[in-house]
Amino acid sequence: MVSLEKIQDYNYEGQRLLFEKSKRLDYDRFTILLIDEFNDDYLNLAINIKAQNAKEFEEDYIRIKEIMNKHNRKTSVFINNDVLLSTVDFKSKGLEISDSSVWLMRDNLKDFIKYEKDIEIDISKISKEEETEYPLLVENGFKKNSKEDPYDGLSQSVIDAIKRSCYTNNEFTTEHYVARYNKKIVGTITIMYEKEIAYIYNVTTDVNYRRKGVCKQLMSHIFNRLIEIGIDEVVLQTESGFYPEKIYKKMGFKEIFKGIKYTEK
Repeated sequence: MVSLEKIQDYNYEGQRLLFEKSKRLDYDRFTILLIDEFNDDYLNLAINIKAQNAKEFEEDYIRIKEIMNKHNRKTSVFINNDVLLSTVDFKSKGLEISDSSVWLMRDNLKDFIKYEKDIEIDISKISKEEETEYPLLVENGFKKNSKEDPYDGLSQSVIDAIKRSCYTNNEFTTEHYVARYNKKIVGTITIMYEKEIAYIYNVTTDVNYRRKGVCKQLMSHIFNRLIEIGIDEVVLQTESGFYPEKIYKKMGFKEIFKGIKYTEK
């Protein structure tokens, strides 16, 4: 199994590479990502924090804050260490929770159970002509239709990043897929992978076609694709406590850690 630090790092680095004006600053005890296209904490944050206790975190935080403020960014830190989460007084540092996610992994992809479905869909990789439409489909799929939905649309910077993500580089390959029912696109899914591991993003189902097996069929298609290219571990993240977490766990994804992003007020 790939280490948890690498899982975290690959995820953020793969996304950072989608932005034209981005920086990665590696230090001994943490990494800082900076994205010039926007000012929020989506990818302007410190990751790979190696502090093991509150005292070590205090020392690292002072440096992180100094560096990020120097680049005109609010201090933002991603924490997935249970000791830090339980012992550090983040509030006293002027930090508040801006995101709470659960990171899930599925392995043994060939053992995925083929669930029954209410509708039969056609799944295909998007064409060149569909690249412009795809980010808008994803954005629409993330709009909040009920209190059970964890997200409410995407920022323009993220939409632009998805537009640029149909490419291959030396580290990661990104592939986008759509599900069609009677020629109507009813679902989306994206995989990003390199030689060791894959990540799943942009899992959406049209609100009128939910609970009909669309997501499960998309997952089955993606798992078969990953098996084809020799990858047997896949990771995804979602907002903690919402219905997608339960759905993914029913599909055999296991929790590997929870992550909380704290951002300067």
